[in-house]
Amino acid sequence: MNVKQTVPALTAEPAAASDGERNRELPGRPTVLVVDDEERNRLFLRPVLHKHYRIVEADCGPKALGVLQTQVIDLVLLDVMMPEMTGFEACKLIKDRYRDPYLPVLLVTGLTDREQRKRGLQSGADDFLTKPVDDEELLLRTRAFLRLRTQDSLIRQQLKELAKMHLAKDEMTSLMVHDLRSPLAGIMAHLRLLLDDLPEGRSHDDVSAALRAADSMFGTLEEALQIRLLEEGHLDIRRQPVDLGEFVKRAVLTLEAVARRKKIALDVRVEPGEPALLDEKLVRRAIENLLGNALKYTPSGRDISVGVRRLPEKIAIEVADRGPGIPADMKGSMFQKFGSVEAKKGGVRKGFGLGLYMVKLVAEGHGGGVEVLDRDGGGALFRLVLHE
Repeated sequence: MNVKQTVPALTAEPAAASDGERNRELPGRPTVLVVDDEERNRLFLRPVLHKHYRIVEADCGPKALGVLQTQVIDLVLLDVMMPEMTGFEACKLIKDRYRDPYLPVLLVTGLTDREQRKRGLQSGADDFLTKPVDDEELLLRTRAFLRLRTQDSLIRQQLKELAKMHLAKDEMTSLMVHDLRSPLAGIMAHLRLLLDDLPEGRSHDDVSAALRAADSMFGTLEEALQIRLLEEGHLDIRRQPVDLGEFVKRAVLTLEAVARRKKIALDVRVEPGEPALLDEKLVRRAIENLLGNALKYTPSGRDISVGVRRLPEKIAIEVADRGPGIPADMKGSMFQKFGSVEAKKGGVRKGFGLGLYMVKLVAEGHGGGVEVLDRDGGGALFRLVLHE
């Protein structure tokens, strides 16, 4: 490193002082690793950097790699032209081997050739200092990259804290779901007993409505628990032979009353064939979620179709509605957790919650996928593909 000598005389630090002796009085400061095969170049850099940083030195690439194995380094100043291992080679090894969240490497070079600069960038260098090095520029560049490193570290720490909070929230949710299921099941049992003893009339209808609401809540709790288990890979996919015709009809039957109240026609078509190997409980829940979503957005007097097609080693289940359709820029977020909640003008759907997210997890658990397409004549078509 042919360094521009704009620094004061070396009176603060003896040339023979060790790294430990030079850094003993600088605890807590960022540490800069200076790598150069020429001692005189390192001598010129010491007083500039030592005012603000701890200094560790190495006279070749291999020794620099050894330092990085034993010490925490915050920034590397690396000469390019060195014997045994060039700065380009050392930089690439540093970036490949020492996956620090953000370890800046500044190449010090007298090469101004564009191809050489490109080679430095390809090796992973973050910036360049051109010989002769100006001490003010050196401090400005060093300070800037150390600030970026600090900010990166803070951001990563914040992300870790957010991850911990997210985990704690999920654990709390699981506990709440688990603790609510038992008392809710007790409430439903007592409502059923009460319903059996009540004569037809207003009270009977009220208790029946309360039982339906409690049953819906229980289903939501079950779904939340299943989603958590599916996310963690703890819910086994229990495949068994399923008669698709009867299976789909049973799933549709659970929402037939809703369709009848809204005067929506349900068209169910299932291709005949051998029983399919599916997790009946999970897939049925996925179909109910798709059908419930379709009923929510299809206007009164229109139709919804439910179709099952057989593909080679796959089953395709399609639920097509006559709702307002899905804008192209929202289709990618439909099946995310708490999907897109962006409301747009014109009556476009909003607030997808957990239902479609569970459909996605069920599809992935069966080695398949789910997508949403435009339905001919208006509306949306949701396609659930499952591997047998």
